[in-house]
Amino acid sequence: MSSKDDVFLEEARLGPRTQVLVDCEEVPNIPRLVRRFREYVLVDLAHAVMLTETGILTQERGAKLLGGLLEIYDSGGDGFPWLPQSGSFLVQTEYYLGKRIGDDIAGRLQTGRSRNDQSAAAERIYLRDLLLSVAVETMCLQSAILSQAERHAETLMPGYTHLQHAQPTTFGHHLMRYGASFDRDLARLADAFGRANLSSLGGAAMAGTSWPVDRRRTAELLGHDNIVVNSSDAGGFARDYIEEIVAVLSQLMSNLGRLASDLYVWHSWEFGYVEVTDGLAGTSSIMPQKKNPHSLERIKALGGQAAGWLPGVMACQHSVVSTDLDFTFADDLITGMGDATLQALELGVETVATLIVHEDRMAEAAGAFWSTTSHLADELVRRYDLPFRTTHHIVGRFVRDSIAAGRTPASVRAKDLAKAGREMAKTVIDMPVEDLREILDARAFLFSRATEGSVHPTETRAHRTALANALKGHGGQWNARRVQIDNAITALLECARSFAAG
Repeated sequence: MSSKDDVFLEEARLGPRTQVLVDCEEVPNIPRLVRRFREYVLVDLAHAVMLTETGILTQERGAKLLGGLLEIYDSGGDGFPWLPQSGSFLVQTEYYLGKRIGDDIAGRLQTGRSRNDQSAAAERIYLRDLLLSVAVETMCLQSAILSQAERHAETLMPGYTHLQHAQPTTFGHHLMRYGASFDRDLARLADAFGRANLSSLGGAAMAGTSWPVDRRRTAELLGHDNIVVNSSDAGGFARDYIEEIVAVLSQLMSNLGRLASDLYVWHSWEFGYVEVTDGLAGTSSIMPQKKNPHSLERIKALGGQAAGWLPGVMACQHSVVSTDLDFTFADDLITGMGDATLQALELGVETVATLIVHEDRMAEAAGAFWSTTSHLADELVRRYDLPFRTTHHIVGRFVRDSIAAGRTPASVRAKDLAKAGREMAKTVIDMPVEDLREILDARAFLFSRATEGSVHPTETRAHRTALANALKGHGGQWNARRVQIDNAITALLECARSFAAG
């Protein structure tokens, strides 16, 4: 049977579209369809298998239709028309099939289905697979973080608040702050995956269909956990799962960008705490001494852009009375967001895993500017039974006078602390200078910490062990999801080939 010559869905009702509409609406949409080629064809295969199994299509017609769809799937897109004037993937596929198996069979693919639930189904598969990829890269990043944290659990460095020396910490403890964040990111990715991995097929345009389609069978064939029950929701009109995924990606990028910003500042000569490996850096066209941390700058830039992702998507999905959404007709934002997240994660993994840490420089800076004086105030409370606020005042005056006299924590005098005690609290402070200098020692500060999760190296290692165990749990869960999906797709293709073979 010969196929029709036109490739316009609108031809019968509206006649030809103008070239400007094709150029401005359809041409920009082609790259999105190309990126989702596999997902669209899998949705078509699952729908056609279900139509055949339920008897909505005869075995003969189902075999021909599935044979044509498998030809498309096996091609990987080579030879697929991608005609911008034909519009959506549905019409592209029907046109392609019509040329090979005839319009009578090709036109039956849309039985009991709309472009709405078809596109929503393809988008859900694309996004669930994106979440799987992002989770794998995040777990690789977490592994690199935990390895460096273990290696540097005792690597002394200054802690900062307001970009001023606060209290001594370790590089390992600082990294574990991000380890905790990425552990939460993995949990958020898992939650979003559960709400994304649902089947839209059977929602049709919005009201469901009179054909006795088996919605749960298509969900099973595509490896979904369940169906989107409400037909209008399934048809793509309640798309909060997209917003949730974008929000989760934005939060992950924010955490990654924050880590990159810390390392970026510490990469400067003024700090000199860390260096990226040479292969992740660039130099200047005029200044030969430069080693610019390109990997950190790229992550930082992408993390900054990610702050605008969610409002951009949400704005496109707030249309009049929640009918067709502007996002459908606007430029494809989500593909770029996914690409950016994966790029940033890949750069982050290599940057953290190969990071050069200048431990001596960190340790030198850690005790340079009075970062242990909160410990001195605590010791005055213990030894002299004073209120903490009082000892805070005493130590503040002691630090002010010592700085004015050009003294450092290593060269302080006991009589200066005694003087501050008299002036600020009219109390006698008779601490030996040896005790005073030990209390102010930055490394001793680490081992004085007594609370769970503190900078004490034992606590850092304990936290690292806990998150390493959590990472194993995340890995098992994500692997199970991947196996479930891979097994379902394998079974779908086997079933489709069986029907196609008659």
